[in-house]
Formats: sequence, C-alpha cells, structure tokens
Amino acid sequence: MFMDVVVAPTDEIELVDEQAGLFRDPPNGLIAAISWESGDDETTTVMVWTTPSDRGDFAFEKMMPLIEQGGISSKPGIVQPHRVFVRSSETDIRLM
Repeated sequence: MFMDVVVAPTDEIELVDEQAGLFRDPPNGLIAAISWESGDDETTTVMVWTTPSDRGDFAFEKMMPLIEQGGISSKPGIVQPHRVFVRSSETDIRLM
C-alpha cells in the first residue's frame, strides 16, 4: 500500500478529476481517494494506491500532461501509514 496527500486549490482537483478521471474514472491501482474542503478555495485529497508503481503510472500517464500544459502546480506529499484498516466490499462506494 502506498499513500499520498495533495493540498491544492479546489479548481486543480476539479481539473484532475475532469481530465485525468481521478474520481469519475479511477485507475485500477487506486484503492481509495478522499477529498475535502480544507480552507478557503483549498482542497485536501488523500489517495491510497495498491503499489508505488500504480501511483507512478497514473502520475506519468495522466498527471504529466496536465503539468506540462500548466493546468496544475500542486505536488503530492508521500504519507507513510502507521496503521491501516480497510473494510472490503464487492461494490464501489462513491461519495460526491
């Protein structure tokens, strides 16, 4: 399991979802993505990936084009989990 967190302007997170499909068409290696308003026009997003490679593939394939176009400038910080509990289900849970 690999986690990262991004604190970014809300419009950047919306752009990532719109063009890279973070929430509306999540990549296979993404276990969970949780976003919340954390300040004035600021959103915090935590992403949990199956492996660092899955996260790297998403970054290379989906995020690099957005960065190169100048659409986003925020960068994720890596989180080292101390303890983790995940309840499994047979269906996707989407809260938007």
